[in-house]
Amino acid sequence: MKPVNTESHWASLQETSLLWGIRILVWVYRTFGRWVFRLFLRPVVSYYFITGQIPRDASREYLRRLGRCFPELNLSGGWWESYCHFLSFGETLLDKIIVWTGSIAPDQVDFPNRKILLDLLEQKRGAILLSGHVGNLEICQAIANLRGQIHLNILIHTKHAENFNRLLGGSGGSATIQLIEVTELNPAIAIELQNKIERGEFLVLVGDRIPVNGSRMVRTSFLGKDAEFPQGPYLLASLLRCPVYTLFCFSVDGRFHIDLDLFAESIRIPRTEPQRMQLLDTLVRRYAERLEILCRAQPLQWFNFFPFWNTQSETAVSKADPEADRP
Repeated sequence: MKPVNTESHWASLQETSLLWGIRILVWVYRTFGRWVFRLFLRPVVSYYFITGQIPRDASREYLRRLGRCFPELNLSGGWWESYCHFLSFGETLLDKIIVWTGSIAPDQVDFPNRKILLDLLEQKRGAILLSGHVGNLEICQAIANLRGQIHLNILIHTKHAENFNRLLGGSGGSATIQLIEVTELNPAIAIELQNKIERGEFLVLVGDRIPVNGSRMVRTSFLGKDAEFPQGPYLLASLLRCPVYTLFCFSVDGRFHIDLDLFAESIRIPRTEPQRMQLLDTLVRRYAERLEILCRAQPLQWFNFFPFWNTQSETAVSKADPEADRP
């Protein structure tokens, strides 16, 4: 039985290790504006690129695999391509600041399937919005601000997001956005989430990161090699008996694009094997295929700077753990 490789888990890589640089950049933007911000951005990103071997190697591996799957992208995973990947990530920091300081205007947002969301609101139907680390999830606040009655509950596995929100001057988003830490999904939180769904609110989860508590994983092919994806979003959807939509937000030519599509009208996870794993395999594979399409369209906007294909889950332990079914 192999132990969990905690050194390669994304939560151990300290996403806030550049906190001092982020503080400087936020101050620069608020004091001098966008163009001076970009002047400061490059040296901060360069320092992170030079000193961060694990995220740099992970970036190069991702770009190399993406280039092999889609040769028309002409990506080889070289140093310059990886540096541009880091710069793209740095640009999302500017987007975050713009969104969280309320500087985004509705006409900056392209939302082709807005009607889907508005129909759900009219019907007072809650849903799970399954997202990922493509682009900038903070653009979700732009969705909430478009119509005051849209309530988004973003489920997170660590306090990193809360720390960043406080850094930008917020206590957890806005009146219509709430951050909920779900490292441990206890009965009280499950009841709270059920109540939110019944009130017509939305739960936002990511499907491309392994939970900190080591919940069960599903291995499926992603960009040519098997990788681990969490079961949690699909188990939660089955528990709450609500529809699931994919939600991805990213920048396109200086504008914000929101991609919303139906993933499953209903998910019912069987209790018996192998039907249970067969359905989970199908759902995770469908999500991974959707993620591949987005990575192909926006190759420098998938920001998982950790060894995504090299993680090891402790399968034997998870099978014996009664809490392993928790998302």
